Amino acid sequence: MRLNLVLVLITATLASSVAHGQRWKRYRHEAWGGVGATNFLGELGGGNQEAQDLCLDFDAKSMRFAFSGGYRYKLNEIVSLRGGLTYARIYGSDEFSGYPHRRSRNLSFRSPLVELSAVGEVFFIREKTNNRYRVRGIRGALGSGMSAYVFGGLAGVWFNPHGQYNGQWYNLHALKTEGQGLTTTLTDPLTGAPVTVTGPDPYSRITMALPCGIGAKYSVNQNIYISFEYGFHLTFTDYMDDVSGRYFDPVAIADANSGLGGTTGDAALFFSNPAIPVEKDDGVEFLAGGSQPWTIREQRGDATTNDAYMFAVLAFNYKFTSRKTNRPKF
Repeated sequence: MRLNLVLVLITATLASSVAHGQRWKRYRHEAWGGVGATNFLGELGGGNQEAQDLCLDFDAKSMRFAFSGGYRYKLNEIVSLRGGLTYARIYGSDEFSGYPHRRSRNLSFRSPLVELSAVGEVFFIREKTNNRYRVRGIRGALGSGMSAYVFGGLAGVWFNPHGQYNGQWYNLHALKTEGQGLTTTLTDPLTGAPVTVTGPDPYSRITMALPCGIGAKYSVNQNIYISFEYGFHLTFTDYMDDVSGRYFDPVAIADANSGLGGTTGDAALFFSNPAIPVEKDDGVEFLAGGSQPWTIREQRGDATTNDAYMFAVLAFNYKFTSRKTNRPKF
């Protein structure tokens, strides 16, 4: 009789453990939405030195907002797949940089950003399904309520940079500020001979990005979680801020836009090179692009590195409960 009782207790304990271990399957589907901040990492703005890679060129004054939401599906207790849609604003201005060469260049932009992403998440502190009721003095199955994960994936991105001139915002892509698709005749500064120069091809405002980062979630109850996530998104374009290559003939740029009416030609002329003189630490005055950038074709951006941006998002997560109970059968 005692042996039978022991066997029954062991069987019940094992069945309960199996049921608890499978409880996560009742919460595989999850919707989430949140709000956060963005920061652009490209040619414009940045710190007090030459452009740095990744987060080293962080510029707090250029932070803007982001709204994000999507759906998450749990493959198992550790791995999840997530789809998301984000609308954000990104911004950059040389005015905020302490580096004289950037301040003298005097470029700025703002752009809407729409990102459709698909990422995988791996929990290194995995989620646990909380007990149905919280009883004082008894710790639930979730313990501290915290979980954490890393993520990485692929995203499609649309952007559209604009610049401000005399209080009005202009579409920089349409103005061809680096001579995209234009041809002009310049004078060789050494020989004085005429040289035909062709600008780069027009860039696309649709690109891909590689999002990656880290996040943490806190359980309010079985279905509701609060999460905070930081992500770094490396793109496949260098034109999110409309700056990448070299200065082009501003007269040719103005002429190409003069037929669009209003002050468009004047705005295009300004955006091609709005440089201002800046005094460096040694007292020497510096002017970005030189006095005749359309002749000497000096560097305007850095085409060797692509643009990136960061998201920091605080989100509300809701787990849908499956009708399947996963109760053990005897």
